[in-house]
Amino acid sequence: MRGVALLAAATFALFAGAGRAAGQTPPPDEDWRQLRTAHFDVTYPAPLEALADKAAALAERAHRLLSERFAAPPGGRIQLLLADHADISNGYASPAPHNRIVVFARPPMDGGSISYFDDWLELVITHELVHTFQFEMAGPLAKTMRAVFGRAPFGWPFFPAAAAPTWLVEGLATYYESELAGAGRVNGAWQEMALRAAVLADGLSPVDQASGDSPAWPAGNRPYVYGARYLDHMAERRGEEALAELASAVANQWIPFRTGAAARDAFGASLPETWDEWRGAVTETQRELVRRASESAPVTQGQVVHDGGRHARQAVVSPDGGVLAFLADDGVSDPHLTVAAPDGSGARGLRRLNAVTGSLSWHPDGGLVVQDLEYAGAHRIYSDLHRVRLDGSAQRLTRGLRLTYADVSPDGRLAVAVQEGAGTNRLVTVDLAGGRVTELVAPSAGRHWAYPRWSPDGRRIAASRWTAPGAMDVVVLEAGGALAVEVTNDKALDTTPFWLPDGSGIVWSSDRTGIPNVFAALLPEGAASAPVVRQVTNVLGGAAHPSVSPSGRWLYYSSHGAEGWSVHRIPFSPERWFEPQPLSSRFADAPAPSAAPPPVVAERRPYSALRTLRPRYWLPQLRPAQTATDRSGGRRDVVRPSLGFWTAGRDLVGRHAFTASGEVSLNRRFAGTLAYDYGGFGNPVVGLSASQTYDARSRTLAAEADDGAAAELLLLSRERRAMLATSLVRRRLGSSMALAARAGLIREDFLLLDLDGGEQDRFALVRPQRTYWEARVGLGAANARRHPFSISVEDGLSAAVAGRMRRDRSPTMRGVAGRDGSFNEAIARIGAYKSLGLPGFSRHVVGLRAAAGYAAGPGADQHHFEIGGASGESRTVTGYRLPGSRLLFPARGHAQGARFGRFAWAASAEYRFPLLFVDRGAGPFPLFFDRVHGSVFFDAANAWGPSLGQPGFDNPRRTPLAGAGAEVSVSILPFYAAKTTVRAGWAASLQGGGSRFYVRIGDAF
Repeated sequence: MRGVALLAAATFALFAGAGRAAGQTPPPDEDWRQLRTAHFDVTYPAPLEALADKAAALAERAHRLLSERFAAPPGGRIQLLLADHADISNGYASPAPHNRIVVFARPPMDGGSISYFDDWLELVITHELVHTFQFEMAGPLAKTMRAVFGRAPFGWPFFPAAAAPTWLVEGLATYYESELAGAGRVNGAWQEMALRAAVLADGLSPVDQASGDSPAWPAGNRPYVYGARYLDHMAERRGEEALAELASAVANQWIPFRTGAAARDAFGASLPETWDEWRGAVTETQRELVRRASESAPVTQGQVVHDGGRHARQAVVSPDGGVLAFLADDGVSDPHLTVAAPDGSGARGLRRLNAVTGSLSWHPDGGLVVQDLEYAGAHRIYSDLHRVRLDGSAQRLTRGLRLTYADVSPDGRLAVAVQEGAGTNRLVTVDLAGGRVTELVAPSAGRHWAYPRWSPDGRRIAASRWTAPGAMDVVVLEAGGALAVEVTNDKALDTTPFWLPDGSGIVWSSDRTGIPNVFAALLPEGAASAPVVRQVTNVLGGAAHPSVSPSGRWLYYSSHGAEGWSVHRIPFSPERWFEPQPLSSRFADAPAPSAAPPPVVAERRPYSALRTLRPRYWLPQLRPAQTATDRSGGRRDVVRPSLGFWTAGRDLVGRHAFTASGEVSLNRRFAGTLAYDYGGFGNPVVGLSASQTYDARSRTLAAEADDGAAAELLLLSRERRAMLATSLVRRRLGSSMALAARAGLIREDFLLLDLDGGEQDRFALVRPQRTYWEARVGLGAANARRHPFSISVEDGLSAAVAGRMRRDRSPTMRGVAGRDGSFNEAIARIGAYKSLGLPGFSRHVVGLRAAAGYAAGPGADQHHFEIGGASGESRTVTGYRLPGSRLLFPARGHAQGARFGRFAWAASAEYRFPLLFVDRGAGPFPLFFDRVHGSVFFDAANAWGPSLGQPGFDNPRRTPLAGAGAEVSVSILPFYAAKTTVRAGWAASLQGGGSRFYVRIGDAF
C-alpha cells in the first residue's frame, strides 16, 4: 500500500492547479464545423463561418508565400482552429502530434505591441504558420526518428528546430509576419520604443540574456523585440535567404542547442559578433532619433506620479478633483485598480483585478467603472463591467456580455463600450441600472473599435477606429453613432482619446513621429475644416493614455521607460503646444488597399474528431526487472525486463482523448493500460480505463511441503483494474475548485513461483485470488497566486480532501485478518501562504503546510502510509520527463519511509526570501539563470499503527520525527524550454539522526 500516499499527493496537486491556464483551450462542447482546402482543415464554431472562409484564403496565400520565401512546406494537412471563447488576443502553433494552429478570434486593439496590423487575422495566421514551417524542418536524424516513431511530442531529436532560443523562434515568425502580412511588429513603433528605452538606460541585452525567460521589461515581449529586430538587420545585411539558412542549420544539427554554430554557417560570422553589430546599429539609430526629437522641441520633463514599473495606465482624476485612479501591475503583486492623491501620494490598491486592460471611467455619483476578465464556465473567458466604490466594494454590472473599453456618460445612466465577438467588435451603449445593451455602430469585418469616450456634454463620443487596410485613427461620433469628424487619417497608431474639460477638443496618443507622444486637436462645433493637430509632449521614450484633470490644471499620461510604464503629469498648458514633428517615413504613405486573397475551393462538412484523434506516434518503453532477495542475499528476477510501447491521442478540440501502453517481459508477462476521456460535455469530463500490472514481493517466501521438504518461493501479484471516472471543475482566474470521483473493480491474482521465476505446482495459496470494489472521491480548491517576480505562491490557501473505500467481494473473508483486503482511507492537506513586503526583487513568503491520513479496516496494514524524505516534483523539459515525487508526508532530515503506519501526519513551516535577480544566460550554453531565493524550514511528521500486540508486528505511536534546515532555489531555463526551479537543501534530524543533503525539482509545497 506504499503507493497510496504518492497517488493521493499527485491527486491533490492536480486539484490545486486545476483551471488556471486551461481556460485558454477551446471549449470541446462548441458547435464545431470544418472546411477543407488544399493544405488546411479549418475548424470553427458555426457563427464564425464567414471568418473561416477568410481564414482559409489567408492561410493558403501565406502557405504559398512562405513556400517561396522561407522553406519547403510541411507534408500532410495543417489543422487551423478558430476559437471565439476568450476576450484575449492570442494564437499558438504546435507540430505534434499533428501540425496545428489555434487562433483566438479577437482583434488586438489596445494599442500595444501587436496592434499595428493591416489585417489582424492575416498577421496571426502568418505568424503561426511560420512556426509550423520552421518546426517541420528536419535533418537525417529527425526524419529517421519521425519515420520510425511518428510525431512524438518531444523537442530534439523529433523536432530539432524547436531546440532554439525563443528569440529565434518568435523572431522569425515576427519578421515574416511583418514582411508578408503588411504592417506587423517590425514595421511599427512599439518594438523600437522598447529598444530605445534600453538604449537610454543600461544598453541593449546581450544574446545570452535575450535567450532567456524573464519578467524584466519588456518581459514576454523580449524575444519578439530582440529576435525580430536582429533578424531584420541580418536580412538587410546578408539577404533574407540567410534567415532560412539559419533555421535550417539549427534543424540539421546532430548535436543540438548550438545556435552559435548555426549562425556562423548561415551568416559567415559568429552570433556574438553579429549580435553586437546589430546592437551598435540600433543604438546609433535610436540615439539619432532622440537627438532629432530633442532639437525640434523642448524635451518634456513630466512629474512622476506613480513609478510602479511594468504597467501603470489609464490615470484619470475624479470629477471633484480629489482622487486619482489608474490601473497598475508591477509584477510583484496582484494587478490593481489603484487610487491616490492627485500628486500620486498615498497610493493604495483599491480592488484586485485579473488584468489591467481596457478603460477606466469615473461615475458622476462616485466610484469607478472598470472591465475585468473572468471565466464564464469551464472554458470561456469573457470581459464584463464592474462598478468599484472608494471603500473597495464592488458591484458586477454585466455578466457574459463581453464588454470592454467602457466609459460612463455624464449623467451616469449609460456607458459606451465595445462588445467583442465573431472576430470583430461593435460599439454599444449599456444601461448601467439594468445591463441592457443597445447597438450604437454595427459590427463589420473591416472596422474595429477601442477606447470610446463621452464628451463632457454627452453629445459626442471620441474613439479609436481601425478600418481596412490598416488605419488606426481617432474619430468623433455623434451620440447616436453617426460619424462627425475624422481627427486623423494615416497609418500611425492613434489611440486612447480623452476629452478636454470644456469639450472643445481631445488629446490622444500617437506614434506618428516614430516616438509615441500626446497630441491634441480643437474641435469647434460646426466647423467645416479639418481639426488642427498640435503636439503636446516631446518625450524620448513614449507617452500614452493621456487624460486631463477636471479643473484643467494637469495633463496625465503613461510614460514608457526601461522598467515599463509609469504615470507622469505636466501642467495643462495649450499655449505651449507646438507644431507636430515630421511624420515618420513609415507612415508617409496613406494606407493602400491590399489585394484580397482569391477565394479558395473548400469542402464543408461537420467536424470529425477521428481525423486528429488517431495515434500518430508511439514511444518504446523498457522496464527493468522486478527482483526479490533470496535467503542467501542474492537477487532473483520475479518479472524479467519488459519491452513495450506507449501512445496517446487527442482530437483537435479536446472532445476525446486516450492513452494506451503495453509491455511484455522476457518471461512473457503482459502489462498494459488503456484509458479514454470524453470532454464533449464541456464540464464534467468522464473517463474509462482498464489496466493490468504486476508487483513482486521484495523477499522470497519459505514454504514446507506435505512430505516435510522445505522450499523457497517467489510471490508475484497481478492486478487488473476497470475504472469509471469523472471530474467537475469550477474555474476562476484567481482561484479554482475541482471535484473528482472514480469507481471500479479490482482483481488481484497471487502467483507462487520457483526461484527461476517459473510456474510451480507443489504449493498453493489458501486464497490465490481476490476481487474488490473500490471508490474514490476528492475535492480540492486553491486561491493562492504567483506573480511574474514571485519566488513562491503567495497570499492564499490550497486545500484538498480525498477518501477511498475498498471492499472485498468475498463474503466469507470479510473481517478475517490477513485475508480481507477491505479498508477505508481519508486524506487531507492544506497549505497557507502569506507574503511580506520586505526588501528584495520580490515579496518574502511565509508558508505553512499540514497533511493527515487515516486508514482503517483489515486491509489497512502498518505499511499503508509512510513518512520521511524531501518532496519534489517531476518536470517535462523539451518533452523529456525529469523524475521526482510529490510526497504527502515529507520530513526533511529523515529517509523516505523512515516510519509507516495506518495513521500519519506531517507539518511544515517555511520562510522564503529573495536573494538575487540574475536575468543572464551562461554564455553560449543553453542555460539561463532567472532568479535565486533561499528558505529556512522546520518539518515534523509521524506515523503509527496498528497496535496488534504481537511481537514484530506492533507499530506503536512514538515521538514525532522533526527536522530543520535551509534550501537555496535557482530558477533556470534549461535548453530554451520551460522554466524550472531546482532546490538544493540541507536538513538535520532533531532526533540526533545526522543530516542529509538533497536536490529536488520544484517547490517543497
